[in-house]
Amino acid sequence: MGLVMTNFTCSLNNGTTLVESIVNSATTAIQSGQWQAESKIPSIRRMAAQLDVSPFTVVEAYDRLVSMGYIQARAGSGFFVETRYPVNSQAKQSTQRSWPVDESWLLHKVYQLCPQTLLAGCGWLPAHWYDLKAQQKALRRLGRQQHSIIQDYGHPKGYPPLRQHLAHRLQENNINTTAEHILLTQGASRALDMVIGALLQTGDMVLVDDPGYCNLLSCLAFRGLKLLPVPWTTHGPDLEKLETLLQTHRPKVFFTNPWLQNPTGASYSTGTAHRVLKLAEQYDLLVVEDNVSGDFTSGRQPTLSALDDLNRVIYIDSFSKTLSPSLRVGYLCCALDILEKITHYKMISGLSSAELNERLVLELISEGGYRHQLEKLRIRLAEAQAFCQRQFLTLGWQLFAQPSNGMFLLARPPQALDTVQLTELAQKQQILLAPGHLFSADLKTSNWLRFNVAFSQEPRLWEYLKEVTS
Repeated sequence: MGLVMTNFTCSLNNGTTLVESIVNSATTAIQSGQWQAESKIPSIRRMAAQLDVSPFTVVEAYDRLVSMGYIQARAGSGFFVETRYPVNSQAKQSTQRSWPVDESWLLHKVYQLCPQTLLAGCGWLPAHWYDLKAQQKALRRLGRQQHSIIQDYGHPKGYPPLRQHLAHRLQENNINTTAEHILLTQGASRALDMVIGALLQTGDMVLVDDPGYCNLLSCLAFRGLKLLPVPWTTHGPDLEKLETLLQTHRPKVFFTNPWLQNPTGASYSTGTAHRVLKLAEQYDLLVVEDNVSGDFTSGRQPTLSALDDLNRVIYIDSFSKTLSPSLRVGYLCCALDILEKITHYKMISGLSSAELNERLVLELISEGGYRHQLEKLRIRLAEAQAFCQRQFLTLGWQLFAQPSNGMFLLARPPQALDTVQLTELAQKQQILLAPGHLFSADLKTSNWLRFNVAFSQEPRLWEYLKEVTS
């Protein structure tokens, strides 16, 4: 059947639902330039009437297009085409990744798990490092609860008892907040994406760590934002370069990972943290603090959020590192006016988060053994860090930083070798590596590689690295 939409035709093929047909035709029209950037598309009711379909069908199609980044919902105005997609072949060619190993390769290969693959370049902890018995007990307790846990979508901000628990936890870390200031998300990556979608528009300039978290960099670039890389040192961002970028470009937001940073493993010094916040106040800058590895830090290093009292800082954390990556439970905490905007975006782009998972997380972290589990992870990671650093130094590799804890090390071989080629050769030996250009805002050539120390204990990794650099 054919469905005539505004200036293009939507065809329903065998095996294709109405929703999929609308989504496919809309994305084709946007990518080809048939639907122009920034143009307003028909309202849900008008589109439903035009196509003679249920409004719920259009709602689902529009929701998918929003989550895919093709259209955006503007409160009180309707839906508009995003501006990030090139409409001619020359523009398309200029944005293509030319690397044989890119962030798309990493995302696909790293999640297509093979039991024999050594995941030295991945971003999570081995499953056997977690307390599996505690997880099983928590699941059984959850199953015995009398009230329904799968009846509705749940609270827009997430499961209230978990938010209350997190508020107490943050207060223990000197972050003065309440449950009303906390929004639960599907992991930290989703929290970052919601901040981007709710607060930024295509073409906005944002500061990012360089090197930085590859998923974030890809998400920002995908949404058409202009990235301003801030070089990292062993004690955090280069403050002189940061101030120069602020003076020259006046960006809106600085996305930074201050503690046991991904990929360098380095952390802000106290002086750097204070200076970044002073610059944020001076230049009217919003700081997004990604603290997913904060539970592995040694001592009581104050977070940016604690130092700032959540005036200019959005705090993001998750349980992917400390409980399980498959739970997909994270959260953000910030000033209430900002939180309301992000909550609105959460609902229009994906509705509420998974309350069942949030209830399970609360069961796990309410147990007395959770703090003991965290301490065991810290000890194990500290030992893995020490082992890997000794191995690299023995082989003559250079380390960007020598953290006492955390998951990541950034290292480079003694010779100027092609790290992409090293990665491709390692793949043939079922070793997954992460070359440094993946963590660069502009994918510039890098002779660094990121290693996950938890997965870098096996002799065959070190035999391979010794072989290729000898």
